[in-house]
Amino acid sequence: MPESNNFATKTLRGSGLRATPTRRAIIDVLRTTNSHMTASEIIQSLNAKAKTYDQSTVYRGLSDLGRVGLIAESRMSPGDTVYEWISQSNHHHLQCTNCGRTMLLDTQLVQEFISKVHSRHGFHVNATHLIVSGTEHACP
Repeated sequence: MPESNNFATKTLRGSGLRATPTRRAIIDVLRTTNSHMTASEIIQSLNAKAKTYDQSTVYRGLSDLGRVGLIAESRMSPGDTVYEWISQSNHHHLQCTNCGRTMLLDTQLVQEFISKVHSRHGFHVNATHLIVSGTEHACP
């Protein structure tokens, strides 16, 4: 935990941003939850810890943390943006457009895809968090 806090602080400072109490609190919530959360869920979790966090300050913090690459912002369904802490490893998702279910996508498959795109098109893909939308076979 302290190691991740040091990493986050260094990343923020390296981008010209301060490790404010709000930014640190957002990071702590996302790291300890270890799942996707909406901004409302993050604000609710922050406010449950005694201090009241201003909604606009939290949204700015989420934007800043995403811009420097500490958290990922994803559109999991229409109108539903979620955030998550980016661990040191890449991870990717499959998402069913019918039921909204999300599952992890095998990183090896993504790496093979990225390699083929590079070899066939000379295009370098920067994919640390990829969401592939489609319809799950078992979904009605």
